Amino acid sequence: MEKLLLYVEIHQLKNQGFKIAAIAKKLDISRNTVYKYLNMNFDEATEWVQTTSNRSKKSKK
Repeated sequence: MEKLLLYVEIHQLKNQGFKIAAIAKKLDISRNTVYKYLNMNFDEATEWVQTTSNRSKKSKK
């Protein structure tokens, strides 16, 4: 669910007039990540979060 909150926060900052670099710096993420989230609509973001949360983790040997 953390990724969905990040999606919302990025869009709020962009709507407030923040530039991409300022959003990235404020949230301590890359500009590419900001662009990725801005290019998604809310439905795509929720679907993406669900698919990434269902991935299995590699087990340690």
